[in-house]
Amino acid sequence: MADVTETTGASTSEDKQPVVPEPKRLWSEEVEDEEAQQSTSEEKAVSELNVDALAIDENKKVNKFLDEPEDSRIQAVTTGDTPYTSASTFEDLNLSPELLKGLYVEMKFHKPSKIQAISLPMIMTPPYKDLIAQAHNGSGKTTCFVLGMLSRVDPKLQRPQALCICPTRELSIQNMEVLLKMGKYTGISSECAVPIESGNNDRSRSRPPISAQVVIGTPGTIKRLMSQKKLGVADMKVLVFDEADHMLAK
Repeated sequence: MADVTETTGASTSEDKQPVVPEPKRLWSEEVEDEEAQQSTSEEKAVSELNVDALAIDENKKVNKFLDEPEDSRIQAVTTGDTPYTSASTFEDLNLSPELLKGLYVEMKFHKPSKIQAISLPMIMTPPYKDLIAQAHNGSGKTTCFVLGMLSRVDPKLQRPQALCICPTRELSIQNMEVLLKMGKYTGISSECAVPIESGNNDRSRSRPPISAQVVIGTPGTIKRLMSQKKLGVADMKVLVFDEADHMLAK
């Protein structure tokens, strides 16, 4: 009985082979295999790519130098033939010595920016026509219309001759500061027409009519002064809408 038991036990151990389970693959390992296969395919595609096709043709380059971003899209659009030409210096604009001194001494300018070089001759050269100027912030648009207003004013006529309407009180004050610096040596008078303190709106009724030659203000205040006969427009030569798109959107 002992021999049979031992033989049987030996036979059983030889027939049953231990089954080693296949190790379970992690999800991250499968992803790595897929990425490896994809990388191999991309390398094969790159090796087959014609590198010569990527060469840059120097003859096809239009501009070898980059313009400033704020000036890159500035262009003059006119209808028909015009006598206007671009101004390379402020002297080309036939400005008074007082205005040139304000530009160089107070504003620290050296030469016109692109928007100024294109638009200022249109603003200051007869025959005067309507003009829409659009450019990026910091490109010099404020100088364009402020210099245009100052150059068109007759210093001997003490009446409003130029009017600039701005969408906000802050912008009106900012433009007035530029005008005061630029026109410092001209003797041209100016007034900022912006909303006054609440409760004091009746004060404008008792004030004398505006005699300043250049007026900068907000739409509501300008309208109220005109309706009260405090702002005359009979001698107006220049009308400016600063940030007109913002005012039209309201």
